[in-house]
Formats: sequence, C-alpha cells, structure tokens
Amino acid sequence: MKIRQILITCILLAMLPPLISSCINDDDSFRVQYNVGVRLTTRTGEVLPDSLAGSVHAYMFIGGRYSNEVAREPDGRYYLCFDNRQTMRLVAVGLGSGDSVQLVPPVLGDSLGSICARLRRLGDSRSATRAGDAITEITPMSYICYGSFSYTPGETLTDSTTATLTMMNKNARIHIVIKHLLTQLGDGKYTVKLRGFRDALAFDGSIKGDSVEYEPHGSFDSNGTYSTDIINAMPTADGEHVTFSLYKDGYPIFTSNSDSDGSLISLQPEDDKTIVVDVGKKGDNLNVIPWSDVNGSTIFY
Repeated sequence: MKIRQILITCILLAMLPPLISSCINDDDSFRVQYNVGVRLTTRTGEVLPDSLAGSVHAYMFIGGRYSNEVAREPDGRYYLCFDNRQTMRLVAVGLGSGDSVQLVPPVLGDSLGSICARLRRLGDSRSATRAGDAITEITPMSYICYGSFSYTPGETLTDSTTATLTMMNKNARIHIVIKHLLTQLGDGKYTVKLRGFRDALAFDGSIKGDSVEYEPHGSFDSNGTYSTDIINAMPTADGEHVTFSLYKDGYPIFTSNSDSDGSLISLQPEDDKTIVVDVGKKGDNLNVIPWSDVNGSTIFY
C-alpha cells in the first residue's frame, strides 16, 4: 500500500507544469509565476495563424539582462518563474522561411538593446552585395515577427498569472512608380536607390545596425510607366528617414527625403507604401501613398 502511494505521488509530481520544478528552490515570498500564451496579430488587431510566425524563440531578460531561453510547452504556452523584485521581459522572435535574415541568439548578460535578428551580410548570402559603405539587399527579406511581455516590480499578482504575448510583423514594404519619365527625359538607363534603412532588429524592438541601401530592379511597362520590384525591408529607425534618388546613365537627376508637401518619408512595421514620382513639365512631384491605392486604381494612365 505504501509503495502504491509513493508511485501515485511520483506520477502527480511529474504532471505538474514545468514552472513548478523551476521554482522549487526559490523563496516563495519573492516568487512570480506566469503562464504566457502567444498570439500573432496585425497592427489593427486581426488575429493571424500562428504558423505565419515561423520558428519562434523566446528569451527571458531579468533586470534588463539576458537570463535564459524559455521552451514552448506542448500546450503552446510558456511557463515562467522569476524573482518579483526585478523587472522581467519575455521577448519572442519568429523568422519566416528564407535565408535573407539570420537570428542572433543572445549570450548571458546581453542587454535588451542587443541585436536579435540581422539581414545577412556580404559573404553570408548571395542575396547581398555591397555599394560603397552600405549593404544592398536584393532579395525579399524573410518575414520577421516580434513581441514582448513585461513584468515590473510592484504589480498586483496572484501566485499564478495567465498572460498573453502579442507578436506582430516587423517588415515594411515599399514600391516605386515613376510617371512620364521617357516623355520628359528621353531614353536612357534609369536606376533608383533608396537610403535610410538599417539591417538589424534589437531585443527591445528598436531598429538599429548598419546602413542599408536598396537598388531594386526596374522596368517600363507598355504605357511608359517605370516601376521597380517590391522592397521588403526593416522599418525606418526612430528619427531616421528614407531618401529617394533617381539616376539616368549613372548621374543623379532627382533626390528627395520628403514628399511634395514636405513630409519626411518613413516606414512603420507592416506599412505597404508606394513612392509615386511624376516627372512633369513643372518639376518633379513626389507622393507616398498606400500600395492598395495604386494597385486598385488607374491613377497613372
């Protein structure tokens, strides 16, 4: 009978959530336990399939420093246990398919400002070339999902708390469309360059790293409108802006970092925008509008 009771006890202990065992030696008076679920949404709150987040890694930061990676349990949740006298932040990063972005795993003691994902550099992938001191990424960037959940000392909690970590896509997309180029400037080899981008995402969600310059492939359609391939990129960093440059036969003929109203060009996560340039008789007119307004209309013809 005694042996049977011991066996039952062992089975029950094995069924307890992993967070119990991780906190078994902690001082109960300072222990916080969290049961964290993850969901993927758009910036408007629409819930997306979890599969779009790709391979997700979750990292715990205590007091602003990296502590450990947290495994996702079979039920899809993360079980956390930590000292409630310090701040805690759980950061989740998910990469889609493709080889243009690489995860940068943290090491013990790294700060939240450390880089967690970076565009592959020259030599790491055939998708990158170097232009001067900048990197030119010429293939679509992988889908990057990011989200975090934070605890601050002093929050009112029960011993075990359920929470949700929301992840969102950090990518931005930009298209280039130029009207009346041939009629106003004639035949030639035209190229477009975009500057003002960075190549890395940090654990705190900020954009940083080295400068990136994009030179997308472009061509004319039957109506004489010049358009480029879609650029998938990191959004612009805080305080930074996109500079658009148009070249003919290697010489710059138009450069601007703002639209015709003087608003600086910037990109937020999930933006899908188009830079529309009208090379008219009265000068160049540049506007930045949603791609949906271009794709679903005939504003160019």
